[in-house]
Amino acid sequence: MKNLHVLLIITAALMVASYLFWSESGNSIETNDVEQVQEAHATNDVDSNSGVIEEEHTHDDSHEHDTVTDEDDHDHEVYVAGEHYVVIDKPVDTQTGDKVEVRELFWYYCGHCYNLEPYIHAMEATLTDEALFVRQPSVLGDGWINGAIFYYVLKDLGELDRLHTPLFDAIHKHGIKFNSQEEFVSWLSDNGVDKEKANAVFVSFSVESNVRKAIADTRKYQSRGVPTLVVNGKYWVDAMHAGSVEGIFKVVDYLIEKELH
Repeated sequence: MKNLHVLLIITAALMVASYLFWSESGNSIETNDVEQVQEAHATNDVDSNSGVIEEEHTHDDSHEHDTVTDEDDHDHEVYVAGEHYVVIDKPVDTQTGDKVEVRELFWYYCGHCYNLEPYIHAMEATLTDEALFVRQPSVLGDGWINGAIFYYVLKDLGELDRLHTPLFDAIHKHGIKFNSQEEFVSWLSDNGVDKEKANAVFVSFSVESNVRKAIADTRKYQSRGVPTLVVNGKYWVDAMHAGSVEGIFKVVDYLIEKELH
C-alpha cells in the first residue's frame, strides 16, 4: 500500500512537470511567431519607403548614402549609390557645356527602349533649363552596330527628329528587320529621303567614326544593358536599380539636383 501511494505521488509529479513543459513551449512558439511577423512588417516598411523622393536632401561626400529630411525632421534613406544608381568609376566628359547632361543609352531593336519612349518625351518636355537631354546608341556587341548606324545616318541626314520614332515603330510595330543597307535606305526613301543621298551617308566616314565613338563610349559608361540614363557622365540608372520605369526618372531628377547643388 505504501508503495502504491509513492507511485501515485510520482505519477502526479510527472504529469505536472509535463504540463508546465508544454505550456512554456507553446508560449515560446507564439513569441517567435510574433517576432517574425514584426520583422516582416519592418521589412515591408523599408521596402515601401525606398524610392520616395522628398524636396530637401543632404548627402555625404562619398555618395554612399543620400538622405532627405521630411517636415517632422525624420531622416529617411532615399537613393543609395550602388543600390538605386551606379557611380561611374571615371567620369565621362559631357557635351552640354554648363548644363547637366542627361544621356540615354538605347538600341533601336530593344523592346524596353521602345516602351520607354513616351516617358523620354515626357521628361524632355519637363526637364529643367539647367539640364539638357541627348541620345546615344549603345553598342554592347557586334549585333548592335546596325542600330548605331541607323541613328547616325538619320542624324547626318537631318532627319533624326522626324524619323526617330517612326524607325522604332517600323521595327517593333511593323516587324521590319532592316537586315541590309538596301532595306534601310528603301525605308528612308519611302519616308521622303533622297535614296542617293541616303546611300552616300550610310557609308560615310562621319557615320563610321560616330559608330566607333559610340562603341568606345558604351565601355566608358560601364552600362550593362539598355535602356540606361546617364547623368552628367558620373552616374547611370536603369529600371533594375530604380525599381521601376517611373523610378528611373525620379532618380534622374534627384541626380540632376545633386549635380546642381
